[in-house]
Amino acid sequence: MRNLKRLMLLGVAAGAAMVPAAHGQDVALEEIVVTGSRLSATIETFPGSYTVVGRKDLEDQLSTTADIGSVLSNMVPGIAASNGTAANVEQSLRGRPLRVFIDGIPVSNPLRDGGRDLRLISPSVIGSIEVIRGASALYGQGGAGGIVNYITKDAPSTQEFRFKTEIGTSLSTEHLADSARPSISQSASGAIGGFDVNLNGSYERVNGQFDADGDRLAPDPHNFGGIADSNIYNLFAKLGYSFGDQRIEAMVNYYQQKQDTNYVTVSGNIARGIKETAVKGMADPRALDPENRNIISSLAYENGDIFGSSLNSKIYYLENYSVFSFDAARLGGTQTTITSEKIGWQTDFTTKLDDWGLDGGTALWGFDIARDTTEQPLIPLTNKPGDGRTFTPPLKQMNYAAFIQLDVPVTDWFTLRAGIRHDEFKMKIDDFVAGLTNVKVAAGELDYSATPVNIGGTLHILPEAEIFGGFSQGFSIPDIGAPLRRVTARNLDNFDPKPQLVNNYEIGLRGSVLDIGYTVAYFISKSKYGTDFVIDTVNPTEAATLREKERIHGIEATLSGKVGDSTSWGGSFAWSEGKRDANHDGKVDTPLTGRRIGPEQYNAWLEQEFTADWTGRLQVNRTGSRNKFPNARINDFYTGRVRPVTRVDASTQYSMNNLLFTVGVNNLFNNDYYSVTSQMINRDQLYSKAEGRTLFLKMSAEY
Repeated sequence: MRNLKRLMLLGVAAGAAMVPAAHGQDVALEEIVVTGSRLSATIETFPGSYTVVGRKDLEDQLSTTADIGSVLSNMVPGIAASNGTAANVEQSLRGRPLRVFIDGIPVSNPLRDGGRDLRLISPSVIGSIEVIRGASALYGQGGAGGIVNYITKDAPSTQEFRFKTEIGTSLSTEHLADSARPSISQSASGAIGGFDVNLNGSYERVNGQFDADGDRLAPDPHNFGGIADSNIYNLFAKLGYSFGDQRIEAMVNYYQQKQDTNYVTVSGNIARGIKETAVKGMADPRALDPENRNIISSLAYENGDIFGSSLNSKIYYLENYSVFSFDAARLGGTQTTITSEKIGWQTDFTTKLDDWGLDGGTALWGFDIARDTTEQPLIPLTNKPGDGRTFTPPLKQMNYAAFIQLDVPVTDWFTLRAGIRHDEFKMKIDDFVAGLTNVKVAAGELDYSATPVNIGGTLHILPEAEIFGGFSQGFSIPDIGAPLRRVTARNLDNFDPKPQLVNNYEIGLRGSVLDIGYTVAYFISKSKYGTDFVIDTVNPTEAATLREKERIHGIEATLSGKVGDSTSWGGSFAWSEGKRDANHDGKVDTPLTGRRIGPEQYNAWLEQEFTADWTGRLQVNRTGSRNKFPNARINDFYTGRVRPVTRVDASTQYSMNNLLFTVGVNNLFNNDYYSVTSQMINRDQLYSKAEGRTLFLKMSAEY
């Protein structure tokens, strides 16, 4: 115990909250191993809430949707409902922003969050998805609500080269014409001369999207980025070579979604119950086509035994480019783009602590170095060409970090996880002209630092039950770009936006009784400088950022089991509520907006194996109600009343030799409703219905 006390002085808890997924993986207390380089451990040692979406779970969901955001909201308690577009601006995790990674590489843009990070890779190359629910600093800044980590597929261990071809389409049953969404994916994997190889290319054409009445949805329903009338390409390659205890692996992925539409939006009217629609028409000739493009590459080295520890080191490069919709009302007609370039080096060691007298204990320690360059220019510049205004000037940030994380089985029935991380940030900002104030601002520098700590444990009280819980911190640099477009001073001497440090407290119970797996968790999340959004009274087409004291709390629960050998079932529930200190009197008594807190969600599913080759699945998603701003005026951002919505999806799969046929139906009963985003965003011109009944057809062949 003396050694343990000394080690605890190095830091307090690093382990983030983790619970297995509701769909088949939460028959709790099993020896389930997750695969991310900094997450590898058994579920038994995770002292909080964690979800693993395996490949089968992912394929089941993709039978009735092509939207990865919908997959996550169906599978992960605490993730807000998806709106099915190119953007995930309103899709929070436990009421706070989530951060997205691909193989542990950060793809989100915390310096200027455009909300385009969930859809930056094709689902066809994802092997699993790991989600930490709750504040985490495991990979550094940005994990205020939690992290989503896409783990790309590895090549099979067999020497035989294998191919897979998949073709499919979806159709609106209420408007067959112009609703087809054809797709094709081709993969090849195997071994060549000692190298393991995994290659994949995919193409998808998204045509029109239609509601339950067969009416066309607007190409950009919520003005954050649409998916209709788009071409989507994805190219993926992973090459690895193993020799002894060592391995070298390279990965590259290119993703592009570009919209080219001949339709324009017709505004709705909330008070009169008139929905937003689309009609034939051309965009402003000055406008660029909306686009999302992402290139990510990495080179990793692993060594299973280097001075008694295992090593995992990775360098990466990422380039992201997004074009947003043209806004005719802003500065005479403009649109913005976000360009971000990230270069980084991640290194971590795993060291066994047996020599310290901590049998079975491990220490994960290492460092991160990253450079992030992000900007958001206005295009065209403004209605006064040449004045040089920008929405976000070039931000050049360096980040240096070191961390240590401990996992110590104190007794046979109690495991402690503990750790600390320290980050230093240095940012340079060039001369710029503020976009909304037209003030010329001199260059400046900003410095930040953060030292998040965590502590948690798991207590095996009975063979059927385990208590878990703890305290964890996450942090994020504030969205620097938003306030910079509003500055009125001519220098940055007094510009000091505070980093957001989030304290997450959690306690839960998980286990299995009569072969029914269960999990339940309660959490409290607090922040001194939270971030919420309201209408900008000076620029009413823009949202203003609030930095205030916040408190969020919630409960999440899952159940899953089997009936006989051929029937499985499961369900989940998530509810949260949050408030902020609007009048700065020290009391958090004003509700957070709908962009942060969504209504409660219920998910249930039933799967039947009719034969060894034929399965069927039925799932129900219900989103509850929230009405925290009954006196809000129409067109006040994020204050709309959300009414309950129920959607039923169904799918079936049949395999024959090397062929797999899939038929799925999203919104089986063609429920006619406004999307959760449209209801809560509370703006006439964004008052859009959700998609009506949609048929999905797929066939794949392996050879």
